[in-house]
Amino acid sequence: MSYRGKVILLGNPGVGKTSLLSQYVDGIFPKEYVQTTGANFLIKEMEIADLIEKVNIKNPKIKEDLAKKGFTLYFWDIGGQHDKLFANEYFFYQAIGGLVVFNVTDYNSFIDIDFWISKMKELSGDIPYIIIGNKVDLEDKRAVKYEDIEKKARELGVKFFETSAKINKNVNEAFTDLAIQILNNFK
Repeated sequence: MSYRGKVILLGNPGVGKTSLLSQYVDGIFPKEYVQTTGANFLIKEMEIADLIEKVNIKNPKIKEDLAKKGFTLYFWDIGGQHDKLFANEYFFYQAIGGLVVFNVTDYNSFIDIDFWISKMKELSGDIPYIIIGNKVDLEDKRAVKYEDIEKKARELGVKFFETSAKINKNVNEAFTDLAIQILNNFK
């Protein structure tokens, strides 16, 4: 049986969490927007051979075991409605990583990442996470400056990626980076 764990995707409605996940897991960009209620659930078996040399696991037995057994991530795309979040809080429990997503064309979604990070830390603990500024294919409508994202990531001490689920820009890179951070946390 492979090593496995839960990763949560957080952010306001309409930032593209479902589209990012669909692009990453299935290579598909959904044609229609359907707001997530509760949570969507998708599974991805990671190609451990691609990751094993990039991880910095101190225990050589775990590294060897990972190479043999593999690594599976269970992705929970959590609905972004603040007023319904109390019903979704149990989706946060036992997460080993998180992706906090905002839309680069919606400044309020960027401001709200503080709320999502706070909620994640409250319910999931101190887990590895990254910030994703999605929808960079809409550059002409950009409302969040790259420099502001960079500054926020520095303040938080985390990595960030600018992505586009629609044109598949930096999607694999973002998910892979988080997977490496998760693996580096293995003891």
